[in-house]
Order: sequence, then structure tokens, then C-alpha cells
Amino acid sequence: MRHSRKLLRYCACALSLGGLAGCSTAPGLSGGAAVTTVASAGHATVDVGEIAGIGKVLVTSSGVTLYLLTSDPSGGTGCTGSCAVVWPPFEVHGRLKAGPGVDVSLLSSFERPGGAKQVRYDGHALYTFEQDTGPGMDRGQGVETYGGTWWMVSPTGRAVTGH
Repeated sequence: MRHSRKLLRYCACALSLGGLAGCSTAPGLSGGAAVTTVASAGHATVDVGEIAGIGKVLVTSSGVTLYLLTSDPSGGTGCTGSCAVVWPPFEVHGRLKAGPGVDVSLLSSFERPGGAKQVRYDGHALYTFEQDTGPGMDRGQGVETYGGTWWMVSPTGRAVTGH
């Protein structure tokens, strides 16, 4: 029930008559297709963070939770248009780095419709959630929309389905 009420607010925002200008998005972080295991200034890093009651999950270099969508096609994305407003793709524009605890062999990127590069982990496209505005937030966990369910991602690449 908690997620259903939130989802209605997000859909209303995405479909408002004023367009998408009134909707905020979670901070999108830059990264890249070249993967290394040592972080350096100026480059985005996929890290492992801790979510209370859940455990270790993938996060951006700023600690914002990363999610997968169960209905995404293998290795790609089905999240475009209003979906990508509510669930900003974790895109890369330079070098992508794997922080401690991230398996570099599972980290890659792919080209989204429109040409941007999106981070992929163990074959899953990664996204942030517009309502997760800081580290440790998990408001997108278990939300059912856009044809699937949104789950946090474990460092092993599996969906974290607990609440």
C-alpha cells in the first residue's frame, strides 16, 4: 500500500499538463564504459552501500541506491519516456569505476535509445529513483510499475527482493 500511494504521485507528476518541467529527478551521475577498480576524482563509481533492514546493495558514488526493473529485456532497457523521468537511467559519460565490493567483471554499459550509455550490472540496466534524494534511501524498493517490479541490486548482481 505504501508504494501504491507513492506511485500515483509519481505518475501524476510525469503526466501533468505542464509537462515534465515540474518533476524533479534523482541526481544522475556520470561514469563510462571503461571499467577500473580504483576510484579517482572526477569519475563516477558504482559502490556498495548499506540499507537499514536490507543489507548491502549497489549505489552510486554519492550513495544513491541503484535499482533494476524486472521487465527489462535481457541486457537492455524498456524504460524510456515518462519511465526514465521517474527512474533516471544511471548513465555514463566518461570512465566507470567499480568501488570496493563491486565485481568489475559484472560491470558494463550499453547504448540506450537516443545514444546515451547506461550502466549495466550482471546484465541488468541500472536506474536511480527520483524520490531517493540521498544516501540510504530505498523508496523505490518493490514498486510495481512500467510492466515490472523495481528491486535494489546486490553486489552479486541479484535482485534484492526483501523490504
